Amino acid sequence: MWRRLLNVVRQEKPAQATPAPSPYQLTASCPGAPSAGLIPLHVQFTCPIDARLVVRGPSGATVYEADLQGAEPRRERLLSIHGHLLGEGDHVFQVELAAADGAILGRTSVVAKARVQGDLAGRVADSLRASETPLVVDTLGSALYDYADQDLRPWFDREPEVASAHVDALLAAGRIEPDEAEALRGFLANGFMILPDVLGADELSALNAAMDDAVAQKREGYEWGSSQRLHNLHEHYPAVRGLWQHPKVLKLLDLIFDAPARPCQSLSYVFGSQQDHHQDTIHLTAFPAGYMCGVWTALEDVQPESGELVVYPGTHRLPRVYRASVDLPVVENGDWTAFGDKVVTRWQAMLQEGGFQPEVYRPKAGTVLVWHENLMHAGSLRRDLGLSRRSIVCHYFAEGVVGYYDSTGLPGSLSLDPRPAA
Repeated sequence: MWRRLLNVVRQEKPAQATPAPSPYQLTASCPGAPSAGLIPLHVQFTCPIDARLVVRGPSGATVYEADLQGAEPRRERLLSIHGHLLGEGDHVFQVELAAADGAILGRTSVVAKARVQGDLAGRVADSLRASETPLVVDTLGSALYDYADQDLRPWFDREPEVASAHVDALLAAGRIEPDEAEALRGFLANGFMILPDVLGADELSALNAAMDDAVAQKREGYEWGSSQRLHNLHEHYPAVRGLWQHPKVLKLLDLIFDAPARPCQSLSYVFGSQQDHHQDTIHLTAFPAGYMCGVWTALEDVQPESGELVVYPGTHRLPRVYRASVDLPVVENGDWTAFGDKVVTRWQAMLQEGGFQPEVYRPKAGTVLVWHENLMHAGSLRRDLGLSRRSIVCHYFAEGVVGYYDSTGLPGSLSLDPRPAA
């Protein structure tokens, strides 16, 4: 009887109504680990009406606002926080969706973890404050920064006698060996240095095995024989990560930057890239200028007609080309047409006007080339399509700089992983 009564009660109890999903959703995230320089702030939102996206800084003040159109309900936005302006530590930001009448449609908080250490970081922070650089921006570009500040120039971009004296002082202090001094002088004169025999047979074998595996797995849709590059294999293969953080390479980069070098990305090639002549400055961009280097490692003896790397000695002294200097919009959706019209033509004109001549680079396996961010370089035409040109390129910023991609307006990333012992 009691069971029957209980069943009646259960049947008569009104069902709980399921609340309708809110048409407004908002999430925000920053990296869980500290970031040096720029801190990415990834915001996703559903907003079917016109509204405003508002970001409030740690003090509660509004540090970013943008109008949102309701035509596309589900969207996202990648913002960049200038960590230098926050200082070392954790900082809480509030992100809001607000209606036209000011009503809050959604609100969330996110913690930005800033790494701001070292003399270079302090000087960059002072410059950002003096030039009133915004704390949060949605599109990065050279116009945000005081590149005219001569006090921020690295030693190797100063007058030749000053730069040469710096190398002399390092040698006299016992901080470098004579062969390292010679390499640094080559960097000053030509815009690159060549380091032979950095990798041994075992390291080369492991790197080539990693490359073979990546090709066999068709990572990123790789097709054998193509000039396609494979991105960031260091995230998948310990051998490539070991090269990414090679102590001998890091030591030379530390000397160049006069600050710890931090890897940004790796690009692996089985065959020659056939990439047009270019400066890295507009692609992997540092503020202050000069604090980025490319490192090209040969995994095999480079053969003629394989699409060899070509460098233009002395071109690191040419003017730097940024989007702002040629009135170029941000490259979006993979459309590089305007970039070619405005930037590539400027590069070509500078080479012709300066009379710079290309130098073909055919190193032995295990040799490392370190180049200045502004050095003009290219991948030559692959005249023998059967010849490979196995190589890995890694790019490095100095810790303490603002690292970004001027061509696309996106933030760069500096690895703060523990560095291996030298």
